[in-house]
Order: sequence, then structure tokens, then C-alpha cells
Amino acid sequence: MNKVTGIKSVDFKVKASGHGVVNWNGSTTVEAMIDGKRRKLNNHSLPKLRGYSNVETARNSDGEEYERFKLAEDIDFNENPLYISQNCIRYHLFKDEIINWQHPEIHKNVDTILCSMTGLLRGYVIPKNENKRTSPLLITDFTEQCGKGNYEQLGRSGSKEKQKTKSGGEASNAMFSKTTFGDTQYEAFGSINIEQLQFISLSSAYGQEAMEITTNKEGEELAKKIEEYIQSLDYADGNIKAEYSPHWIRKGTIFADGQKGILLNEDAVDALVKQMLSMIENLSFTQAKGYMTVDSLEVDYNDFNSAKQMFRIKDGSDVNNNKSEEYAIVTALQKSYDLDEYHKTI
Repeated sequence: MNKVTGIKSVDFKVKASGHGVVNWNGSTTVEAMIDGKRRKLNNHSLPKLRGYSNVETARNSDGEEYERFKLAEDIDFNENPLYISQNCIRYHLFKDEIINWQHPEIHKNVDTILCSMTGLLRGYVIPKNENKRTSPLLITDFTEQCGKGNYEQLGRSGSKEKQKTKSGGEASNAMFSKTTFGDTQYEAFGSINIEQLQFISLSSAYGQEAMEITTNKEGEELAKKIEEYIQSLDYADGNIKAEYSPHWIRKGTIFADGQKGILLNEDAVDALVKQMLSMIENLSFTQAKGYMTVDSLEVDYNDFNSAKQMFRIKDGSDVNNNKSEEYAIVTALQKSYDLDEYHKTI
């Protein structure tokens, strides 16, 4: 079996900075020391903290164990760092491509979704017709590196006639608290899987039908639309090609059953990779009275041959910052089918 050679993934390391919390986890019950006693706080706003639990085990005066809520001011931000979830990052990366996923006719417009960075890089699932595209883009949570969080007790005041409690009673003062952050520094990693990016499956037999097509002519028309979309990107260069065939096979497969699909060529893949990297490098957003902006992006065009090298950018060893060879081609045309018979169906 011939080995697959070339760039198999484009990995990257992101450094970002910001101020404040942009990704809250909602109201959490904790405790605080008030007048020398532990008091329960039911309206404490907590940001997303990795591995944090608001419950701890303690012992009473008789030595018996019991559970209680942790003190809000006792959070160890090195052990439970602040982070921005990958879902939040992905939302802001693709925010400009507004898609109403609840639209009743969305299953009839999958070709429009495929001709976008959302369709080609973010991926999607449309339950009504079971169309899906696995995202070639992996991105980790953005983990905060400084760990300088604060506990803040705050108060609101107002007219008794204008403010009401949740139970409907009058309220002039309402106490609440937050775990807040000032300046922040983040680190994250990611990868673009070339195999998943370069091939768009249109066959239901493998459970990865990106779009339902009934004729080879429809497949050719869809390939042309995708080709034209990629040609419109900022980083489009060279001879961009999206080729449809009903007989693609993955190299090294045991059962050489051809499947319908579209294969992107070298220049098409390169345009999408560069466009995605540019979107990440220029990511900046404001949310929940905080902000985050990407400061630097280090890239590795990874041609790994062993599992140990798969995500080598994390330790910085043997990193290829520049593209020095072609992308790996994992899918090829099946040689046993009749090309003349195929062209008669188009």
C-alpha cells in the first residue's frame, strides 16, 4: 500500500489578549464571608472556568463529612483558569455569514450553504434530510494565562415604586456579586484537516452526505458553483478546480466501492486554508462588556508520518511555518469504472 504523502494538516497556535469576561457561565450559588460568617450567595455571576465546581466537602465539629458551597473569593485561577469556549470562538469566526438554521426551506438550499466558509470549513447538520458536513476545523478553547481574577460584591439601588423582586415584592437595594477579570492573555491551538477539507461526500452510503443529488448533472453543477465561490475568495490564486465524480475511493480502502463526491484540487484547498487562517488572525470581538483580539498566529504545515508528530506545534518541534510541498491527496478516482458511460449520463 502506497503511503499518503504531503501536508496532511495545517496546525496553528493562537495568542490573544483582551479585557474583562466575554464568555459567562451564568448565575452560580457560592458563599461569601459577610460579618464574619459564611453566607450563601444565589446571584453570583461566574465566568467559564475550566474544571471548576462550586461544591466542596467539609467536616463539622463532630468530624462528619458534609457538602457545602465554596467561597467565591477562594477560586484558584491557575487550577481553574478562565477560558473562552470553542463554540463562542467559532460563532464569532463565522458570524458574518448569517444563516437561519431554523428556516423551514433550509433543506432545499444546501447548495447555498456549501458555497460558503460556513459550509466548507465550519460544517453543518440538517436533521430534516440528514445532510451533514464534518468540520475540517478543530479549534481549542482559548485558555487565559495570567489568572488574575477578582471577587466583587456589588449593589443596586433604586426607587421602591420602580423596582420589584422576582416574587413581586418591593425592593430598594439588591446585592449581587461577580467574579471579574481585568486585562487577559489567552492561548489556543487548532488544526485544519486536509482530508476532510478537500473531499465533499455526496453519497448517503457512508453517512456523510453533504447534499442530496439525484443525477450526475446535478453533481457537476454543484461542483461548478463551489469552484466559482472559491475563485471569489481573497486568497484565490492559480487554477482552482472542484471535480465531481460518482466513483471516488479513499486510498488504502479495503472495499473499493466508489462514492459520489467533489474533490478540491491543490489551489482550491490552498485558497480555503489561507482564507481561514486570515479569519483567525483577524478575529476580534466585543461581548458581555469585555473584548478579545488575536495578537499572533503561528502556523505549521504539517506533513507528519507518525502519531507523535500529529500536533507538534504544541511543543514547537520541527514546525514548518511556510508551505514547502503540496497537500496530501487522500481520495482518488476509481480506475475500474467506464468514463464513456459516465459522460453519457451528464
